Amino acid sequence: KKNVKAFYRKVSEIVRTHLSTKQEDLIAQLNPILRGWARYHQPVVAKETFSRMDYLIYWRLVRWARRRHPKKSPSWCTQRYWKVIGERTEFATKVGTEDEPIMKRLARLSDTVIERHEKIKGDYNPFDPVWEEYGEMLRTKRTAKSLRHRYEASMLYISQDGRCALCTELLDHEGGWHDHHIVYKVNGGSDAMSNRVLLHPVCHQRLHALGLPVAKPASTRLRVQDKKGA
Repeated sequence: KKNVKAFYRKVSEIVRTHLSTKQEDLIAQLNPILRGWARYHQPVVAKETFSRMDYLIYWRLVRWARRRHPKKSPSWCTQRYWKVIGERTEFATKVGTEDEPIMKRLARLSDTVIERHEKIKGDYNPFDPVWEEYGEMLRTKRTAKSLRHRYEASMLYISQDGRCALCTELLDHEGGWHDHHIVYKVNGGSDAMSNRVLLHPVCHQRLHALGLPVAKPASTRLRVQDKKGA
């Protein structure tokens, strides 16, 4: 409750001190704060709290609009600052040129998708080689939305020519892939890209179940360059 109150005070203060600010500039001020707070509380069951905060922020913006135009009617203020987008009314305005207008809208907390924290198995031991496959899958899930991880995964995909390092068949986005450490983390392996390869989920399971070896595949482009050099 203290966090919610502190957050609302911060948003209210920004709205109150930006009475003469353009609508698009106010939205630019608020959106990073709204999105950051929502993402921080994303793993929590907070839909009801998000909806309540959206409601309070809406009335704070109504007061902001009325104070800017004290001689205008409430309906005029609503038409001026709220636009119908799709099937709902949002605090938004058009920016950009007349030829290429862009609708800039205020972020809604209730639009945040709740992603529950995945519990770790009680007997999981990160230092036991038996749990290496589970640990790799857990790390992949937790870093899936990280920009750095996505960049590294794309670089691994390119370096492998889009093929599984074990069966050499094409990787596909629908089936997905697993990020495997050649030298296991429990054995001192690093997170460097030189120690990681992408595998089909099934191939990853086979590798750990049968103890199969896997090596860093050479890119087709590197092989072509080596032939030209020879």
